[in-house]
Amino acid sequence: MTTPLPDPPTAKELRAARLAHVLAAAVRADECEAADVLRVLRHELRRLNTRGAEKAPRRSVEAQRVLDTYGADRPRNGSPDALHADHVWGLAESQLRVLDTVAQWVDELHRLKEVVCVTATENYRLMALERAGVWGDEKYRQADIDLIEVPS
Repeated sequence: MTTPLPDPPTAKELRAARLAHVLAAAVRADECEAADVLRVLRHELRRLNTRGAEKAPRRSVEAQRVLDTYGADRPRNGSPDALHADHVWGLAESQLRVLDTVAQWVDELHRLKEVVCVTATENYRLMALERAGVWGDEKYRQADIDLIEVPS
């Protein structure tokens, strides 16, 4: 379920993993509702990826078109061409129930924070698939979104 980290976790990543570990333990002990913990952890994942859309190693062809067309003056939120960091993988209650060490959470959060840069229009299509439980590369295939690798 987890992939090895290329580097030791940053202080920010380690704090997030410790938070996930404690909150997941609270769910397992019936001290906290899973839905509340998932909301907090999803917010933390968004925080870890703040301003990460353009830095994502993969992006949609449409996102690349936006970058090529607008450069630094690209459209902001509210525009169909606004760029978004779409999470490739989802966070589910089952992860709260089986991941029970900080090290496991470090690895899992590393995997979960993988994003792809997409446009707002594409993001709406992806959100519908996520609600249906479709994640990973299959989500982009079903949404008919072509991805490209971005040289670092």
